[in-house]
Amino acid sequence: MFQSERFFREAWPTISQAVESPADAARAVQWILGRTGLKRGTAVLDAPCGFGRHSVEFARRGYTVTGVDFNETEVERARSAAKNAHVALRLMCQDMRDMEFSGEFDLAVNLFSSIGYFSDDEDRMLIDRFWRALKPGGLFVLDTRNRDHSVRAMPPEERLPVDDGTLRIENRFDPTTSRWLARWWRLSDEAADTDAGELVGETEIRLYAAHELRAMLRPER
Repeated sequence: MFQSERFFREAWPTISQAVESPADAARAVQWILGRTGLKRGTAVLDAPCGFGRHSVEFARRGYTVTGVDFNETEVERARSAAKNAHVALRLMCQDMRDMEFSGEFDLAVNLFSSIGYFSDDEDRMLIDRFWRALKPGGLFVLDTRNRDHSVRAMPPEERLPVDDGTLRIENRFDPTTSRWLARWWRLSDEAADTDAGELVGETEIRLYAAHELRAMLRPER
């Protein structure tokens, strides 16, 4: 079990669809395809896939997509999203640290700051699993918050509108450990301008500097 596992098993499915915009996913996928020049019909690994917003967008554009996520609720939502979009997805309910693909994909993606929830050694092991999943010449896209930017610019609080009110996120960054700790609160419409609300959960993530990521991402290391 990792530090934030309870949050992502129990709390995240109740807010993920409000926090993660399908429109943002479409733009992200279009950017990735523009940068990589990936040919239609090639194989894509999306892990963790969550409720399928990126997986569905890749599939809409003609790619063969495998999505992996450890949360059964999110995997079932991804299955429903694929059905509603009339696209095919191969979906697996699995901890991405346990992936055992070998030479199967032309592109692998790890998006929406989904690395850093484990120990540094486990993060390196996870990246190795992505590399092993790729065909020779395959590409890996990692999207995560940058540690150095967070030192300068992380706001102490963020507020996000959701269907039934507002999410208030209390942020604290510890520069000595490079860990970002967040407390997530749900505020009703009546309490949206206050600090009152229901504590949804807490998360803790290790943020990496550019030079650390560069060292971790070298497949020959």
